[in-house]
Amino acid sequence: MRGKRSKQYRKLMEQYCMTFGFREAYQVLVDAEMVEDACRFKMDLAAGLERTVHGKVKPMITQCEIRKLYEKKNEPGIRDAIELAKNYERRRCGHHPDEYPKPLSTLECLSSVVDPKQSGQNKHRYVVASQSQEVRRKLRGVRAVPLIYIKRSVMILEPMADDSAERRR
Repeated sequence: MRGKRSKQYRKLMEQYCMTFGFREAYQVLVDAEMVEDACRFKMDLAAGLERTVHGKVKPMITQCEIRKLYEKKNEPGIRDAIELAKNYERRRCGHHPDEYPKPLSTLECLSSVVDPKQSGQNKHRYVVASQSQEVRRKLRGVRAVPLIYIKRSVMILEPMADDSAERRR
């Protein structure tokens, strides 16, 4: 990781810690696409996340995201992604297969976990690692959500959203 970017990320995570009460072993919610891309780029996802947020991380994946990976199990390269995702802590999203035969979209599932009461706050202090632009756009509206994505095998931490920066001031 380049020095300048690394320094920016460290400062940004310090701001999240001071303003919103984040603390180490950051809880990182990972989506299925992120796990697939990490396998495709042959990245160590947990180590990459630790380098990006400059601290220990606890990678988590929701039930819906695991189910999405299992639906694609016949595609090439997905076996590795499933094995990687099995190592991560499961986060219950409350979308049981009985009620939802198809897993919910990443947007619906992650936003229900990060902001369950639609209050615009990240009460449980999750860091979200998602490849979906739609998910990241929606979660920018929720205060105090650090967003991470992979672009050409480089992990990127988005700058603080406007709502969060205003709250910090």
